[in-house]
Parts: sequence; structure tokens; C-alpha cells
Amino acid sequence: MIDILDCDKFGMEVEFFLRGDAYLRNLVRGRRVGITYIALNNASGPLSDVRVRRALTLALNRKELLMGSIGGRGTIENGIFPRGLLGHNDKLPDLPYDPEQAKALLGEAGLPDGFDLTVSCVSNSSQNVHDLLTLTQDYWSRIGVRVHLEELDSSTFEARRRAGELDCYTSTFSADYNDPQNFTETFFETREATDGRSICYQDEEIMQRAFDARSIVDEAERLRVYQEVEKKIVQEDYAWIPLYSRMHFFVVSDRVEGFEVRWNGWSSNRYDKVSVQGSGS
Repeated sequence: MIDILDCDKFGMEVEFFLRGDAYLRNLVRGRRVGITYIALNNASGPLSDVRVRRALTLALNRKELLMGSIGGRGTIENGIFPRGLLGHNDKLPDLPYDPEQAKALLGEAGLPDGFDLTVSCVSNSSQNVHDLLTLTQDYWSRIGVRVHLEELDSSTFEARRRAGELDCYTSTFSADYNDPQNFTETFFETREATDGRSICYQDEEIMQRAFDARSIVDEAERLRVYQEVEKKIVQEDYAWIPLYSRMHFFVVSDRVEGFEVRWNGWSSNRYDKVSVQGSGS
């Protein structure tokens, strides 16, 4: 008998548990404070041109990506800081789906016939990741971007990402602690951080502002600075593509007591308060 089933481990077949009558009363859900995103290497070939990065962003119907990869069980995000995180800005403008403008931007960048782009993933990635990448490949092909999906073993993927060598990949980052610093220090505060994530962000002034924000005493001012940094990185420099935050679902048997969906990055594997009774249905 399976007592706790983590629905994040499945692709679209998880709909059997989420929508079928048999398991509805055993569903436990909670918001994961994290964001699924597409990383773009800002220092690599065509991706070094902001017009190209913007084109890739506009070419994606993110609502369809949300539906097609995780069955719509989440919320579109427009920045770095997801819902539930201190400093989340729900007033950020939406990043629209506009393939015609995307094609025009590639033309302005001297790439009217598109270009080749290698998108990397770990070979044992979940079905959700493979579904997301397949959909992304299709949308980008419509503006002439020829995506080559590259599967790597986990050690090679991590080594090449740390070396700043990956052109593009998708990942999910969940908060370890509830503060925007957790996200900026991981991706954008220092050259070591941004290169280590193969984002290779180039605006040193913005990176310094993000780094300095951690020492601002006035919380309202500190969050204002983080939000300004966020808007510049995502909605002006198009340094990465925010996709969605997600709900985290579990199917929990009647034998289990004390199970809670944790909000942070360890929500997949913290069961310290859980007990399993000796019998049950």
C-alpha cells in the first residue's frame, strides 16, 4: 500500500487521482512558494541580444504551457518572486503572447530566418519537464527557432550549468526561506551566482543593487528595491522567462496522520510530523 503519493512525480496521468471520484477525499494540497522558469544564457550567441530574448518570451503562450505541462494546477507568474513570497509584486505587467511581434524582433536582430538553439535537460527529468519542453519547442518553432533538445546525465548537466555553458534550460526553484534575497542571491546578485546558473546576466549595476538590498534596514524600501531589480531583469532585459508557480498535491491514505504540505523548497521530503496507523482503509 502507498500511504503518501506525491503528484509532482507524475505527468498528465496524475489527472486520474486529481479528477476521479475515487481519490478526491484523500487529496491534500498547498501552494509551493517557488517558480518554474526558462533560463536563457545572456552571454551566448543570439541570446546575448535582448531583442532575441524578448522574442523568445513573446513567442510562448504561457497559459497553454501551464495547462499542457501540469494540467493548469498553478498560476502564471510575471517576475522572479512568486506568489506567497515576501516582496511578490502582483502589479507587474503581464508578459503577453505575441508571436507576430516575436518574429519582427528576430528580424530586427538580423535573424529573419530564425536560429538554432540547444535546450538542455537532465535525462531522468519528470514527465512534466519533458511535456513543457516539447510544448516550448513547438511554440518557438513557429517563429523560426530550431530547438535541439539535449538530454544529459545529472552530473554533466550540473557541471555545464555551473560553468555557464548551457544556452537554455527549464527548472523550478522553491524558496528555502521567505525573502526575495533567497532568489536574487541564487541567480543574480554576483557574477559567480549568475554564471553558475548559466544565466550569465550582464548588468553589473543591477546585480550590485540586488546585493546591496540585503543590508537595507527599512523593509518597505528594501522590498521596493527588490521589485525594481526584478522588473529590470525580467521585463526590460528579458534575462529569464518566468512561467508559473504551482500547487502541490498529494494523495494521502486514511492511515496517515499529521501530514501537511510544506510551503518551501523542502516540501517534497519533510515527513517529521507524520505517523502511520497500524490499520486503515
